[in-house]
Amino acid sequence: GVAHGSHPNDVAALRAMRRLLDFLPSSNDKSTMPIKDITDPGDRLLPALEHLVPDDPNTPYDMKDVIQQVVDHGDLFEIMPDSAQNIVTAFARMEGETV
Repeated sequence: GVAHGSHPNDVAALRAMRRLLDFLPSSNDKSTMPIKDITDPGDRLLPALEHLVPDDPNTPYDMKDVIQQVVDHGDLFEIMPDSAQNIVTAFARMEGETV
């Protein structure tokens, strides 16, 4: 099988699962999507982006840093962070909604 998470102990694993479930709906009905209060305005200025993304398209940069700048409060829950490190698969929120 494939493990999507590795945690040092049961408590850490349960906390991670609770955090994951916080992003997911309680059923397949869209009305059950967990929407949080908007406390991080979507129209905020992000001057750090000017420095995070290099002008040269051949220069590598950490996409996670960019994502953390644009999502609500920099909260990014990555799925399988140790696998395929050239791809970011994660849950986050923008304007309170799960993305």
